[in-house]
Amino acid sequence: MTLPPPSAKRDLSPAVLAAYGVGEIGVTVSMTLFGLFILFFYTTVMGLPATLAGIGASAGLLWDAVVDPWIGHRSDRHRGRLGRRHGFMLAGASLMGLSFWLLLAPPPGLGRATLFAWLVGTTLLFRFTAALFRIPYLGLGAELSQDQDQRTLIAGVRSLFGLVGTLGAATLSFILFFPDRAGGGDPRLGYDGYPRLGLAFGLVMTAAGLIATAGTLGHRRSDAAGAPDRGPFLRALASAWANRAFRRVWLAFTLFAFGVVMNAAVAIHFFSAYAGIGDSRAISSLQLSLYLGALAGVVPWVWMARRREKRSLCLVAVSALAALMALAAVLFGEGHLFGMGNRRLLFVGSLLAGFFASALWVLPPSMLADVADDDEVRRGERREGLFFGLLNLGEKIAAGTALLCTGVLLDLFVGLVPGSAPTGPSLSRIGVVYGVVPAVVLLGSAASLSGYRLDRRAVTEIQARLGRKDTTVVAA
Repeated sequence: MTLPPPSAKRDLSPAVLAAYGVGEIGVTVSMTLFGLFILFFYTTVMGLPATLAGIGASAGLLWDAVVDPWIGHRSDRHRGRLGRRHGFMLAGASLMGLSFWLLLAPPPGLGRATLFAWLVGTTLLFRFTAALFRIPYLGLGAELSQDQDQRTLIAGVRSLFGLVGTLGAATLSFILFFPDRAGGGDPRLGYDGYPRLGLAFGLVMTAAGLIATAGTLGHRRSDAAGAPDRGPFLRALASAWANRAFRRVWLAFTLFAFGVVMNAAVAIHFFSAYAGIGDSRAISSLQLSLYLGALAGVVPWVWMARRREKRSLCLVAVSALAALMALAAVLFGEGHLFGMGNRRLLFVGSLLAGFFASALWVLPPSMLADVADDDEVRRGERREGLFFGLLNLGEKIAAGTALLCTGVLLDLFVGLVPGSAPTGPSLSRIGVVYGVVPAVVLLGSAASLSGYRLDRRAVTEIQARLGRKDTTVVAA
């Protein structure tokens, strides 16, 4: 039996919150492992030229531009026994583990063209099946509760499990599948570990997705929430983009993702060359401290969101993160205040950066749920799936564009020579690309957030109208 829409103050049980949060493990595990291994595996192990490997690995970007919003739109419109979201989630969870295993298990001995086709085909399949789960999953999180504070709690729990998945994938993948050999040699250069990694973590992705699907099935919805929009998909996209509050959140989150990805892409250059940290274990600990800071930040941000406006907290967090990025370039490095090799202060800085970054992982999804309420008042229908599909697309566009811009800057501005350590002007410019440029981008994110007007009072009034079922359809 399908449940009615959730009441504004209905508390979710810890079991439902945990089951929902587990679903994010599959998402972050796949994203982490894709970033860590795909290019290395196909170029170094399988022998595919780097250009073809890069094209194949990024082939899904244009695919995502259509698939993510379309899946969200279809799940908004779907009416079935499993509700609006769970049928999509079930299909995606069941298939994304298999598709990830196929991605890491090309038959040995394939020719260049066939191997490239395998990479492109399995990448597109994996991205589609992952989106089939993730986009409705995000939409479900926005409709589990109408209470503003509980929405932030839902996003916080999801972020906690997601960070656990990221840490687990980044560490266990090397320990379990590429352990150090007694006789020496790099175990990552062998083929055998990759299909096993794909199978094991593929099963983890599928299991996490199925737990989230089954654990939240009692909260499925198939109510129409007004007359469904049967117009063209592109018209739905245009009307969603016409929502001013959504545009503000989308642009802020996309710019945030751009700045963070650019910063991360230059991190090894910055730590090793610019800041003088030559020990690989020390660099690894600096990266780990970022995630530990993010884990530590989830609960405080959820707590503060009960007492302060989410927009204000996001502004504080993104401004502080921009300041930390810029200060890293100004305070560390040869001739600067903290000099070279200052591991402790860099560790503290990474912890703080993770803490402030976690606010932008926790709060925007909660804000987007408020946007969906505003949109329902305006249009008489619920469209969480479409909004989250577009938000997810913005994150992917930001990541791809940031990597492209970083490569261009390293080549044309820094003057990085492949195979050579940067020196002189090239060395000093690494700090600009690592800290100053991303900080400016984050200030743009803050500027977009400053125009967001759905504060607690406005959302309370919107939800009161929805609760009285006197929704009025107006132009978006």
